[in-house]
Amino acid sequence: MQHNVTMLSDMAADLVQNVMAAVPESNTALLGCLTTPNEMAPSVNSLLSRAVESFLSKEYDSCVQLCEPLLDLTWEKLNTGHWKDVHLCWRYLYSLVSLLKGASEVVIATIRSENTGNDVIKNNLANSIKTFDMGLLMGAPIFGNVLSKLSLHVHDWLGTNSSFQTPGAELTSSGKKLIQSDNLTENEDAKSTRLCCQCSEMCKEGNCEHFENISKKPKMEITNIKIKSKNQIKRVRCPSMELFRKEYLCSKHPVIITDAMGHWPAMGCRRWSLDYLKKIAGYRTVPIEIGSKYTDDKWTQKLMTVSEFIDQFITADMSRSNDVTGSRLKQDKPVGYLAQHQLFNQIPELQDDIVIPDYCVLGGTGSTNPETSDDDVEEVDINAWFGPKGTVSPLHHDPKENFLAQVVGRKYIRLYSEVMTPYLYPHDGFMDNTSQVDAVNPDYAKFPRFKNATYRECVLEEGEMLFIPQKCWHYVRSLSVSFSVSFWWK
Repeated sequence: MQHNVTMLSDMAADLVQNVMAAVPESNTALLGCLTTPNEMAPSVNSLLSRAVESFLSKEYDSCVQLCEPLLDLTWEKLNTGHWKDVHLCWRYLYSLVSLLKGASEVVIATIRSENTGNDVIKNNLANSIKTFDMGLLMGAPIFGNVLSKLSLHVHDWLGTNSSFQTPGAELTSSGKKLIQSDNLTENEDAKSTRLCCQCSEMCKEGNCEHFENISKKPKMEITNIKIKSKNQIKRVRCPSMELFRKEYLCSKHPVIITDAMGHWPAMGCRRWSLDYLKKIAGYRTVPIEIGSKYTDDKWTQKLMTVSEFIDQFITADMSRSNDVTGSRLKQDKPVGYLAQHQLFNQIPELQDDIVIPDYCVLGGTGSTNPETSDDDVEEVDINAWFGPKGTVSPLHHDPKENFLAQVVGRKYIRLYSEVMTPYLYPHDGFMDNTSQVDAVNPDYAKFPRFKNATYRECVLEEGEMLFIPQKCWHYVRSLSVSFSVSFWWK
C-alpha cells in the first residue's frame, strides 16, 4: 500500500510540474494577456492582483477563493447583452482567472493525495478540468492556448491511472482493451467495437449480423425510410476536384460523396465508439442542447462532461430502446444533443482523427487557384454533432458551403434549394434562416404554399459526406446513435 501511495505521489508531482511549466511565472507576464485592463473597474483590477499574488506566492487555497467572485462577476459581464457587444477584455479576464483557479485546484488535489481517497482526488482534478474548459468555452485564447494544453495534461493523467479512469474508458463492452496504436493489425483486438445502427448496442465488428448485413445488402434495404428515386440525392465515388467544382459546387447541386473518408483515423485505426470518446474526452465539459429541436419553447442548454452526456442521453436511451416496457418512459425523457459545437478546437486530440476534405480549398466561387495556401484550409469551421437516435435539426440554411460527414450511425436528410425559399415560411428576425414549417409533418392549413416546395432526400450512411450548397435549406434527423462532423467553408 505504501508503495502505491509513493507511486501516486511521484506521478502527482510530475503532473504539477507539467501544469506549472505552462503557466507564466511573473505578475507582469500573467497580467500581460489583458490588452485593455483600463476597461475594468479598479475594484476588479485590485481583486485580480490579489489573486495573482496569491498564486505566485503558492497560497493556492486563497487564490481559489479570490478567483470565484472574479469568475462570477465576469460571467455576468459575458452574459449581458449580445455576445458580439461584450468587450474582449472580459473574455481575456475569464481565461486568465480560469487558468489561476484551475492550476491551483490541480496543486491542491495532488498535494493532498496521500491523505485522501481516489474518488476525492479524481473529483478534485475533474473540477480543475471543468475550470479550464469553462475558460476555453467562455474566454479568449491566452498564452498559446494554454487552457487546452492543461486540460489535456490533467485528462491524460487521470487516464493513465486506472483508479481514476472514466467508466468504460479502459475496456470496450466486450472486455477488449481499446486500441491506441496508429498501426492497426488484422487480429481480434483490431476489430473495433462500434455502435450498431440496427440493434442500437455496442457490438463487435464481425460478431454482429448487422455489420455483415450492412456490407452485403443495398443500403436502401437496411433503412426504414422509403425514398422515391426522383427525390434521391446522387451518390458519386470520390470525384476529382475539377469534376466536383464544375458539376456540383458551381451549379449548387447537392451530392453524396462516397469512399472519401476511409483514410480517417476515426473510421479506422482509432474508430470512434462510446468507450473511445470517454477515454479521450470523458472529463471535458461541453454544452448540450436539451429538447427535441432548437425551435421548441422548452429547448434549453446545459453544461456537462462528455461522460455525463453519454451516460444520461446515449447509453440510457439505448437501454430504453431495448426495453419494450420502457417505450412510454422514453417519450417523457428529453433528448440531449451535442450540436454545432467546435469540439475539435476545444479537444485537438479528436481533430487528429478527422481530415478536412480536399474540396474545401476550392472556395465558394469554385476557384482552383494553385496558390491556395494551408491558411485557407484552416479557416474551415468544423463542428461536432453527436447524439442519440431522434435528434432533429429543423429546416434551416447556413451561410457557407457545407460538407456533412457521417462518422457513426445514419441520418435522414431532406434538402430544399434556395429557390424554394418563398414556400418555406422563414421566421422573422434573427431566426430568418429557419423555417416555421415542420418539414416532415407540415401544417398545410397554416402554411399552404409549402405544398409547392420540391425537395431531395437521402439516408446518409457511415463513411459518406453530403455536400450542402450555401443557403440550401436542410432538415436532419438521426436514425440511430450518430456522430457527424460538418465543415463550413467559403
